[in-house]
Amino acid sequence: MSTYALTDETAIDVLIFWIESTNGSISFEEQEAVKRVLSDMKYKMKTYHQTVSHIGAMSTEHLKEVIEEAIAYVRSNFSDDGKKLTYSLLDSVAHSDGDLTSDQKEKFERLKKEFGI
Repeated sequence: MSTYALTDETAIDVLIFWIESTNGSISFEEQEAVKRVLSDMKYKMKTYHQTVSHIGAMSTEHLKEVIEEAIAYVRSNFSDDGKKLTYSLLDSVAHSDGDLTSDQKEKFERLKKEFGI
């Protein structure tokens, strides 16, 4: 169990970071998509930035653990509609700068299985 306490908002923040940083960087288009998505959900960019700052300072192993916990959190705590909405918003962020990479496609396939979509 990690030392990072997850909430609905921070679990989504972790998953956004996981998806958008797949290629090693976060594009301007992805960052703008994150702003739109979080605003639409009534979540705060401040919380997103705090989450990213916190997980950015983690070791690779700890980050992997937090990502697994975020996936499990959404799977266990979100309704079916909430899981679909989460998947959709992650997809929107990922597609904001063009086509998905093969690594992103693998992550989305995993999320479909994990979320039962």
